[in-house]
Amino acid sequence: MSAQVASMRVIGRLLVCGLAVTSIALGQGSSATPPVTATVAKINLINFVQPDYPPLAKAASIVGKVRAEIIVDESGNVASVKLLSGHPMLAPSALAAIRKWKYRPFEVGGRPSMVQTEVEVDIPEHVDEDDLARERKFQGLFWPNEKAGQEAFDKNELALAESRLLVARSAAEERGPQKWLELCGVITLLANIKFKEDDFEAAENLYKESLALHENNQRPDEAEVAGAQQNLAYLYFRMGRPVDAEPLYRKSVQTYEARLKEINASEPQAAYGRHLAIGYFALAQIARSGQRPSEAQDSCKKAISYAELWSDSENRNVITTSCKVLLQSH
Repeated sequence: MSAQVASMRVIGRLLVCGLAVTSIALGQGSSATPPVTATVAKINLINFVQPDYPPLAKAASIVGKVRAEIIVDESGNVASVKLLSGHPMLAPSALAAIRKWKYRPFEVGGRPSMVQTEVEVDIPEHVDEDDLARERKFQGLFWPNEKAGQEAFDKNELALAESRLLVARSAAEERGPQKWLELCGVITLLANIKFKEDDFEAAENLYKESLALHENNQRPDEAEVAGAQQNLAYLYFRMGRPVDAEPLYRKSVQTYEARLKEINASEPQAAYGRHLAIGYFALAQIARSGQRPSEAQDSCKKAISYAELWSDSENRNVITTSCKVLLQSH
């Protein structure tokens, strides 16, 4: 049972019995805004509003408690709220809800008085303390090791990268299906390590595992699925298996073109455009090796158009130079 639910039941029992505390005895030396204990404040709470669970926090499985210091005015309204502790993704929702709370007016010396107290709220309403502990363990293990693994990979310290990423993978797997996206990212990084080490068999198994997780948790036309398809397709391309690579590239470019038409944000557009340039360039090479010149030319034209719009200078030069040679040869 959450603290809020328990406190509301206590309030109900006290109100029924006519025992709600509304008068505060002050000692000498009290401040202009007298403090009241959290217990007294809960007893006088007559309108509780549960904070919304922010969608991004829910998607990331972030749960927890938010504590705040509040000032309640003479009418029982929350006049001010000051955050004391709580996750940044949860705090705004909690503070917005707390501002809507209503209290039975507090009295000092028989007169309504402004008071100060501390409150605490759970998001979501029913927080499993054991699950919260497991989430804290995950946060403490996964992200530092994932970051260290990525940094080691960028420095080509592959053994260190793999050891740190395996710790991150274990942390994600321990949390189960709710961490599938984090798990996908780590598995892909581990596959990239095996690719660099020319251990193509291990890389293939890992890329397949990442793709399967995406396909099991997303629609088949999502951009992330297309990205996983291209990772595996490129591996097959490098392994000299164009028959396996081609259908994956075709699916990915179809998805990226559909997504590109639907989105206006510049950053995703650029990313999709770069993937399209690479995808069509690979399809052109596959068609060329398969003695399908017409398909190779069509794919090259598309690769050039996307590369000129979205690719960096190095990839753009490679794609346009190679494709122009191919186009001029037919």
